[in-house]
Amino acid sequence: MAQVPSRVAENLFWLGRYAERAESVTRLLRVIDDRRTEFEGSDNPAGVEALRTLLQAVTRVTATEPGFLGAGATQRLASPGTELRDLVIDERRPGTVGHAVRGMLGAAYAVRDQLSTDTFLVVGTLDRTIGGISGAARAATVQAALGKVMQSVLAFSGLAQESMVRDLGWRFMDAGRRLERALQLLALLRATVTTDRGTAADSLVLESVLAAGESLITYRRRYRSQAQLATLLDLLLLDDGNPRSLAHQLARAAEDLAELPAGSGRLREDQRRVLEASTALQLADVGGLALSGADGDRPALSAFLDEQLRLLEEAALALERDHFVHRLPQRTLS
Repeated sequence: MAQVPSRVAENLFWLGRYAERAESVTRLLRVIDDRRTEFEGSDNPAGVEALRTLLQAVTRVTATEPGFLGAGATQRLASPGTELRDLVIDERRPGTVGHAVRGMLGAAYAVRDQLSTDTFLVVGTLDRTIGGISGAARAATVQAALGKVMQSVLAFSGLAQESMVRDLGWRFMDAGRRLERALQLLALLRATVTTDRGTAADSLVLESVLAAGESLITYRRRYRSQAQLATLLDLLLLDDGNPRSLAHQLARAAEDLAELPAGSGRLREDQRRVLEASTALQLADVGGLALSGADGDRPALSAFLDEQLRLLEEAALALERDHFVHRLPQRTLS
């Protein structure tokens, strides 16, 4: 398989990561908007608690503190519109949709010769969309822009899958996508389902997590019941047949990493970390992970998710260290 220059490989890797980040955060913000429509100002305690959980989760997932967690959080939780708007349009704030899209566009322009004409048409549309909302104030304008961002990112991902040759460059991009999708899923689960909030609130939170993970329809078709944690974990963590699951991301990432230059012929650190994560996942007991203590916490699930996050973050860092020549400051997603 033909080699690719370090600069090209790095930009493709980050193109995959930023595209996945933009999609994941957009999905979560759209779910939150739906819950706001239902429960903001409501006298339904379960709905209010679910909305609060999701608002705090988006701060944790995007690492945009203080947000709905730190100083001033009480006021922002009571009136979340401005903070949610900023999470879409503030391109200078790491973790936002705008920041992810700008990172994605920068990487795409840097490897323009690697992308098809159709793919670059989508990139241009996305550039105009995000540029057009930089000063938007109306909630309806921001929400409409989120829909356009989602359409463009999905179109980009589809074209990347169908139009790019499966060479080393594509492997770097796909590895970035898979690692980032796994990290986003793990962070969302860590922020939402590691505490028992009672049946009614939990059901709303679990349904929202499934929607953000693009797995709600699959869950309803398969289980035909109210969302429950053990079955949610089975679908989102263990089911390799679900293209949104952790198992699926780890399997695809392992395939991508196996195609990268091996050096000594032994497993590199990035491969070892993904293998460790995959092995721990295969050994996981979702029934045990779903158990909560008297205080409502789920310590086994928290520990499992934390370990998966650690391993995959280390895998991504090892891949960067071993394959990219850093002449400029390293990038960050948060």
